Amino acid sequence: MITKEHEIKKYCCFYASEYHLEMILLPYIKNNIDKTKFVILTEDNLSESMKTLLDRTNLDTNEKNKILALDWNCKEFEEFSNYDFNKSTIIINGSNNYIEKANEKIEKKGIQKVNVIDCYNINEKSLKVMKIQEKYDDILNTQSLQK
Repeated sequence: MITKEHEIKKYCCFYASEYHLEMILLPYIKNNIDKTKFVILTEDNLSESMKTLLDRTNLDTNEKNKILALDWNCKEFEEFSNYDFNKSTIIINGSNNYIEKANEKIEKKGIQKVNVIDCYNINEKSLKVMKIQEKYDDILNTQSLQK
């Protein structure tokens, strides 16, 4: 019997500002940028804050350029209608509603093997952190995730 590989790993992170979000994501991206394709879905343009952050880190120029080459601008899932998401990491940043809709679209698309990192701003008043955490395989924080 042949089985189809189907694995969606779900991670989340909670952040207080754009710079905090990027500091959480940076170790994960740095450790995986040569192993996976990254897709950034975000309601907020993070290009300038990521550039500022990377200017202040001790990463080598090659690593900085790879991370900056990721598209940190505002995007909707529909912009990737013809994209092969398999073996990718999708970072979703925005309101709780934006994150839920993006995840629904990922499910409907039937993506087989993907990592999804949902990024929640803890300043969103309706956010229920403890309840949200229960839906995920792991939580990213400012320490590097080695999975």
